[in-house]
Amino acid sequence: MDGCRPVFEFLLIPLALVGLLLLISTPLIVIYLFVRLTEEALEQVGFGHWHASLMVFGSVLGSLVDIPIHSGVIEGYPSWFLDMMSSMSIAAPVEFHPIVLSVNLGGCVIPLLISLDILRRGRTSLSKASAATLLVAIVTYQSALPVANEGIVLPVYVPPATAAVVAVILSRGYRSAPSLAYIGGSMGTLLGADVFNLLTPGVLPALAPPVEVSRALPLSIGGAGVFDGIFLTGILAVLLASLVVCILGGATCRRNIPLLR
Repeated sequence: MDGCRPVFEFLLIPLALVGLLLLISTPLIVIYLFVRLTEEALEQVGFGHWHASLMVFGSVLGSLVDIPIHSGVIEGYPSWFLDMMSSMSIAAPVEFHPIVLSVNLGGCVIPLLISLDILRRGRTSLSKASAATLLVAIVTYQSALPVANEGIVLPVYVPPATAAVVAVILSRGYRSAPSLAYIGGSMGTLLGADVFNLLTPGVLPALAPPVEVSRALPLSIGGAGVFDGIFLTGILAVLLASLVVCILGGATCRRNIPLLR
């Protein structure tokens, strides 16, 4: 038995090194797959490889940037909103915990610019994009939930799955499905989960922290940028729509939509 111990210790060293390499390389592999899948999705909606790469890294960096859309804190609804509530006989608190409202560069502004550019290049029609955006907005609005001290949360699978199904149904053709999925997923979630909920009476008061705190609550339209926001929703919607198209389309799919390389 004593003779086996040196052999065991000799084998333990390379096994430990292999385990350490796997531990170090796993995050790098995950990052690479994320970047590659995101680039592939953007290429499927008509962007070149280098443009797609710039958008990915720009969105990653942009996820760290929140652009204020109102100077100072907001503690109550504006007068025009109160008049609307009064005309509709809506009873809800008119004041709420102070908030700082902003838009996220990587999770909101960049997806909006990408969607506008997709429309500009004629990858899908404005009417279909508007219909997809509205349908996804309705679903995400119903699924979103205001959580105190956190913001408006939404099951991560709802927006991309809804956008993919809507895009495949509305596109009636394999070429425009990914583009339609991106616009519907990103813009529909932006409107339904964020904008519509923020404009719903009573939602902002429901976001107040459970205990009294002095600091204002930061609310960023677009979620937490890339990893939990509008940008990722659009990317997942494109990949899901492309998968459905490839399953249903066969040879047509292979001609119109590039597969992962």
